[in-house]
Amino acid sequence: ALSGVLCSSEARCDCWQMSDQKKISYASVAISSAAASCSETHNAILHVPAGDGPFPLLVYLHGGFWKPEWTREATGSAAFLATFTSPPAEVAAASPLGPVATLSVEYARVAQDDPANSEGGGGFPGTQLDVLAAVNEVASLHRAGGEDGTAGAAAARLDLGSVFLAGHSAGGQMALWLGLLSALPAQVRRAAIGEVVGRSDGGPALAEVVAAGVDPAISVAGVLAIAPVCDLVSAAQEGLSDFHDAVPNLLWRFGHTAKEPAAPGAGLQHEAAAAACPVSLLR
Repeated sequence: ALSGVLCSSEARCDCWQMSDQKKISYASVAISSAAASCSETHNAILHVPAGDGPFPLLVYLHGGFWKPEWTREATGSAAFLATFTSPPAEVAAASPLGPVATLSVEYARVAQDDPANSEGGGGFPGTQLDVLAAVNEVASLHRAGGEDGTAGAAAARLDLGSVFLAGHSAGGQMALWLGLLSALPAQVRRAAIGEVVGRSDGGPALAEVVAAGVDPAISVAGVLAIAPVCDLVSAAQEGLSDFHDAVPNLLWRFGHTAKEPAAPGAGLQHEAAAAACPVSLLR
């Protein structure tokens, strides 16, 4: 069961002084331990604009090759999301949605030197299921409600019929994954997860979570994937990322290995190409 534990709030930036900010935790479904609760790995920052609402919700997933050093804070997510929660007047006037609530998700990332010992069960499917758990936790809080000042009270002012998923790079891949999951019938989700179950600590419980999918109270209205890595197998084979290992490390449970680096003499041109995401993998 997902927890709904309320952690301490983080400092607000000036443009969010009038919004309601809550740091919520969620329980990972990819690991058997309950130690994920309120950790720095499994949490999300929920911002809800001032007012009664209900407000549409933008779920944002930061990028960074799924590597531990690229956190929500390190990728500058807060400044980007502030334009939605407290938009400038000209932006608010042009938007048919008005102010939008945001959920900035942190998730288990992958230790590059030893992927199998990643904190919080990092690596596919754990990392992707973290995103599912975070979104479903918001739905649980929305139903529960609560007194003023609680995460439940903030979530109760959300319009879960208008949820948008967005992400950059690695986060873009996960936004697309979650969007697809929300659109597939339960029997298709259950069949697709069969091979994955045997490679994760979650076992049959993980299969049930995937079969249940996105909470039925949530309706995904759109997905925005910014420079996503859509083809993980090809990306692994082509050695995508600065050290050619980010995607193989994400897929460590499936035996993928990094492509050998180019021979000396390929020089900086190869390094730049490997660090970027080829257009063919964005499709």
